[in-house]
Amino acid sequence: MHDRQRLIGLILVCAGSLMGPLDTAVNVAFPAITGAFGLPLRQIQWVVLAFALTQSVVTLASGRLGDLYGHRRIFAIGMACCAITHLAAGFAPSFGWLVALRVLQGVSVGLAMACAPALATLLYPPQQKRQIVAIYVTTFSFGLAFGPLVGGLLIEWLGWSGVFWFRVPLAVLVLAGLPWLADVRAAPPAANEPGATSPDEEGVMRTAESQFDRLGFGLLQLDSVMINFAGFAILLLVPYALTSWPGLEVAGAGLLIALYPGGALLGGLLAGRFAREMAATALVRAGLLCAALGLLLVAALVGLHSPLLLGLALAITGIGLGSFQVGYTDATTSMLPPRHRGTAGALVSVTRLAGILIGVTGISALHEALGSHQTGIAIPGLLLLGYALASLARRRRSGRSR
Repeated sequence: MHDRQRLIGLILVCAGSLMGPLDTAVNVAFPAITGAFGLPLRQIQWVVLAFALTQSVVTLASGRLGDLYGHRRIFAIGMACCAITHLAAGFAPSFGWLVALRVLQGVSVGLAMACAPALATLLYPPQQKRQIVAIYVTTFSFGLAFGPLVGGLLIEWLGWSGVFWFRVPLAVLVLAGLPWLADVRAAPPAANEPGATSPDEEGVMRTAESQFDRLGFGLLQLDSVMINFAGFAILLLVPYALTSWPGLEVAGAGLLIALYPGGALLGGLLAGRFAREMAATALVRAGLLCAALGLLLVAALVGLHSPLLLGLALAITGIGLGSFQVGYTDATTSMLPPRHRGTAGALVSVTRLAGILIGVTGISALHEALGSHQTGIAIPGLLLLGYALASLARRRRSGRSR
C-alpha cells in the first residue's frame, strides 16, 4: 500500500470517527432541550442513556463483526445510518420521539466507531502504531472540543435541532470517499520481522497468557470507565452552571466548555510527540492523576464567574484525559493480537461509554439530592483522585514484588 493511499484512508477514518465525539454539541443543548419540552434537569439523562447504552452494546458486537467480515464494510454501514438518523433527530416532534431516535443514533455511531481504531492502526506498519493512535486520539479530542464550540452557535441559529443536523454532511462526505479506503485486514508478522511490534507491545504479548496480565487488562479497562465517569460531570453539569453566569450567552458557554476537550486534544498531541519512549501504562497513570486534580479545580472555580480561571481548570482536566487516552488505547490494542484489533478498538469505545452511562445516572442523581453543581463535580473528582492514587500505589507494590 502506498503512503498516499494510507494517508487518504487515515483521513477518511478520522473524519468518520468524528460522528461520536461531535455529540458533545448535544451537551450544550441540554438546557435548550429541557426548556423546549418542559422537562426537569434529570430527564435529560434519557437523551444520553438512549444514545450511550445502545452504542455500547452495538460497538462491542460490531468490533467482532469487523474482525470477521471486514472493518470497512461495518464502518460504511454505520456511516450511512448516521446520515439518516442525525437528519431525522432534528425533526423529533416530542421528547419521546427524540429519545427513540437517539437509540437509533447509538446503533449507527456504534457501527462506525467500533471499527475506526482498527482501520486506522492497520493501515500502517505495527511500529507506527503509537503514532497513529496519537493521531486518532487527537482527532477524537478535536471532535469533543469542536462539538460544544459549534453547538452554541447552532443553537442560536437553528435551535436545538442544529446539534444533530450539522453532522449529516460529514457522514455523506465520508461515504463518498470510501472507495479510496482500503479494506485492511490483520496479518500476523513474521517472528523475525524487525519492528513488528513496539518494545512495550512485545513485553505485554510475551506474558499475555498469565493471570497477572489478565488482571492488568481488566484494571486498565476499569481505568477508562473511571476517568470517563468522572469527566462526564463537566459535560453534564457545567452547561447548567454557566446559565447562571451574568452576561454569558450560549455561544460563549459553548466556547468555554470546549476548553475541556480542547485540553484533551493538547494532551493527546503532547503524549504522541514527547512520550514515545514512555510505557503506555505510565501515560495512563499520569492522565488519571492530572484529570482528577483538574476536576477538583473545576469544582472550586465554577461558582466564581471567572472564564479565565474556569477555562484553565477545564483545560488541565482535558490534558489529563488526552494523555490517558493515548496510553490506554495503545496498551489495549497491544495486549490483544492484531487479528482482534476490531475487538480492542471496540473496547476503547465501550469503556468510555460505560463511564458516561454511570456518570449520567449517578451524577444527575447526586445533583438532584444535593442541589449543587459544585458538589456534583467535586465528588467524582475526589473519587477519581482516590482511584488514581490507589492505582499508583498498586503499581509500585507490583514493581517491588518482582
